[in-house]
Amino acid sequence: MTRRSRKKKNLTRVKHSAYQRLEMWVKVHARHLLIGILALNLLFSLVLFEPKPHTGGDNAAYILLAESILRSGDGYAEGYRSVAPEPQTQYPFGYPLLLSPLSALFGRNILDFKLLSLAMILGSVALFSILIRPLFAPLPWAALTLAAAVNPVMIDYSHWILSESAFLFFSLLSFALFLTSEKKGRDSPGTFFWLALLCMAFTLHIRTIGIAFPLAGFAYYSIHRKWRKLALFTVVMTMLVLPWMIRNRMVQQGNAPYVEQILLKSVYDPDQGHIGFAGLGERVIKNVRIYSSREMGRVLIDTTGAGKLVPGVRLAAVLLTLIVLAGFVKNLITRKSILEFYMLFYTGAVLIFPDVVSDVRYLMPLIPLILLYLGEGGALAARLPLSRMEQGGKIVVGLALAAALISFTFQMGRVPGNLSMLKSYLSGDRYAGYPPNWRNLFQAGDWIRENTSQESVITVRKPRLFHVHTGRKVEGYPFTADTDSVLNWITATDYVVVDAVSGTTYRYLIPAIQKAPERFKLLYRLENPFTGVLEVVK
Repeated sequence: MTRRSRKKKNLTRVKHSAYQRLEMWVKVHARHLLIGILALNLLFSLVLFEPKPHTGGDNAAYILLAESILRSGDGYAEGYRSVAPEPQTQYPFGYPLLLSPLSALFGRNILDFKLLSLAMILGSVALFSILIRPLFAPLPWAALTLAAAVNPVMIDYSHWILSESAFLFFSLLSFALFLTSEKKGRDSPGTFFWLALLCMAFTLHIRTIGIAFPLAGFAYYSIHRKWRKLALFTVVMTMLVLPWMIRNRMVQQGNAPYVEQILLKSVYDPDQGHIGFAGLGERVIKNVRIYSSREMGRVLIDTTGAGKLVPGVRLAAVLLTLIVLAGFVKNLITRKSILEFYMLFYTGAVLIFPDVVSDVRYLMPLIPLILLYLGEGGALAARLPLSRMEQGGKIVVGLALAAALISFTFQMGRVPGNLSMLKSYLSGDRYAGYPPNWRNLFQAGDWIRENTSQESVITVRKPRLFHVHTGRKVEGYPFTADTDSVLNWITATDYVVVDAVSGTTYRYLIPAIQKAPERFKLLYRLENPFTGVLEVVK
């Protein structure tokens, strides 16, 4: 065989390698493949669907605020307390605004609100696939999209009435619009520039951490010296954001809620006081350790906390962090797109938040970017000496499929239990799947709804959630070791719920009750664990 024929044969072999044949197939069938991936995301979202309310208070707050938007007279307020409604400044109006049409049409229907979240997550996977399509070859694109579609954190938030799903959707839409506007290469703004700007502003009004968007836009236009767009972006964004900030400043007393939380050493123990500059630095270091060695591993596993106990999760978290960091730094040096600046400012905000609340929840809106930089980190292999583009693509596909496989495996492990819960729920058990302490709390709420007057005021650890559940006015209790203060607060109400869902009950509430037991009468109790409804003796 001649040298030329051998060369021709080798070229033919490379041209028709299994990898390239598969890549050509993905390219031809990209649309149908995307539909299949979206169908898989929808399937997981349905078989892992949670029809009951989230046990946090935020979901109840959003429901109440959506109703407030439709109601005149009390402004933007929740109205669950026994005193006059206070204007809400902690939760921006964007997500309740999205819920308000559903509230107007169907009332307080939990399932309708949850289906909105499901649609937002499904749309986010579609937007992510559009966003990364120009950045990767067909096969890596498909693998990364699959990893997003089966991601357990994103799927979990597809059934919660929480702002993360909407924030993620409008974040990705903002990126898509912004990058489209920059493809033109013009310094003058066009239609996509204005749409991106409006979408970014609305995203900020969904979650306060969306402040990363105006900061990222300012940094992007400054670095790339696009002065005209910078001026327009700064002026119009300020006009869209400033009214809400001015309104909050006018109605609130002291620091803004999130600023106050950041300044506290612990949001669950305010008596510890405020943090100093040195303490803030220590907090950042601690958060870096928490997120890089624990929460990043849970990005591929779960939101339930069980992932913390999985062997090797810390090692997986560190490896994932290093690869993502490599891809991020590479893009920050070479591309300097809006994505890198947003990632920078968003992550910075997460790292200064109190470490006692550090959780995978705060990484949820970053998961598409984490997967993107995971792919970019793998693509660095294509730049190594003697490596080929195809080899780099294989590494990206390998990393993405590994992430998808890990997520898929843990998802499948949860399916039988969730289907059993859904069966029990559909059979009439409204609290199927709740742990005993939460089941007891909701059953105590049932007793209160059936045995107390509409005018009763209840002290409970989860006031918003309890108000939505019972229809009664509710109060929380102060988190302070000063038992007299707690006692004075709770004896101003009619009933007190002693629950087992929070450590603050044992730390603050029970000591106050024990100081004056004659002031309380036990009316209703549940065991395993103890949950009681006490009447305040006037």
